Amino acid sequence: MKSVFIILGNGFTIDFINKYNIFLENRKEKRVSINVQNLFQYGEVIGTPWDDKPGFLSYKVCPALWTLGARPNNNAAESNALIEEIISCANMFFDFINDPDQKAKRLSMINSDDDRIYLRAYCELIVYLRQLFSWYDSLIDDVLLKEFVSTYSDWGWLSFLQNLNLKEFRKIIFVSYNYDVWLERILKCLGLNYSVYGFDNKEDDVIEIIKPHGSISFVPKNHIDRYEINYNVDVDGLKVDELELKYDGLTKYSTGAIIPPAGDSARLQVTSSWASTIRNEAIKKAKELSNDKESIVVICGISYWHVDRREIDELLINLHSDTELTFINPVPPRDLNAVLISIFKNYVLQTSSDNIGGIING
Repeated sequence: MKSVFIILGNGFTIDFINKYNIFLENRKEKRVSINVQNLFQYGEVIGTPWDDKPGFLSYKVCPALWTLGARPNNNAAESNALIEEIISCANMFFDFINDPDQKAKRLSMINSDDDRIYLRAYCELIVYLRQLFSWYDSLIDDVLLKEFVSTYSDWGWLSFLQNLNLKEFRKIIFVSYNYDVWLERILKCLGLNYSVYGFDNKEDDVIEIIKPHGSISFVPKNHIDRYEINYNVDVDGLKVDELELKYDGLTKYSTGAIIPPAGDSARLQVTSSWASTIRNEAIKKAKELSNDKESIVVICGISYWHVDRREIDELLINLHSDTELTFINPVPPRDLNAVLISIFKNYVLQTSSDNIGGIING
């Protein structure tokens, strides 16, 4: 029996949204306004968790982000550059937490009257992103999604799942770095059972989802409603067992468990121990797969930013070099392509997901 190890990045979500909008157009339905490449574009449309009024991305709600230049009319390059600046500062800050000798400096940064604008912007960003992706999720109607899943056949990933025979597989593991829950919702529509590591770990489920960067569905068990941004940088200092899985009413939660783009989860061992736990499980599963001669690895739409590389490399170096590995990306990063060539003998590049069913089921 085969085992499959699938690493999903933003490209999977982009692919899904594009196909779903084509489906809506064919039905004469309005397209969904979802952009996961420019994360500030719809900031003026969404409301806060404590107020349904539009205008989350504003000086009123997010003064630090706004002062640093976050605007709904930013292009994708401008938005991503600002996010990387903010997260780079936060990554540096979290290094203090992992070094006991630096703890006093960290505390002085928190308690100082100085305006640590980038750290304040980080606090605003993690709440904003959680709300943005929760709002995106609410735009996709359950009834239309079920129709898409049952009738649409021009998307490789969906075609693969529609024709999936779980009896042929020992394990299908999705390591997803996406906050959204569209994979989970599609699996539910197809009646395919799955477990999410850290929450409903059922050994008898063939399909397992591991989300090292968190999810909008990860919410605190003892959630307390807040009516403003919490500028305590340790706000997400939660363990896995302090979180629960929720799929409904996600826009009401002002706290949760996600790591922003360009965030380095290796530096969050104290403030977000849930991330360390889930990350270690992904590495463990990669090691276990390396002993399976029938294993297949698929990587879809993964970026290879300098801050992501350590985390992606941890998975790659623990996979067997003889494994059948397919990378799906219309414009593969040159450096990641070079790394894959250097490690894996049976590496194949696909520029679209059209053939994914044949790759895994073939």
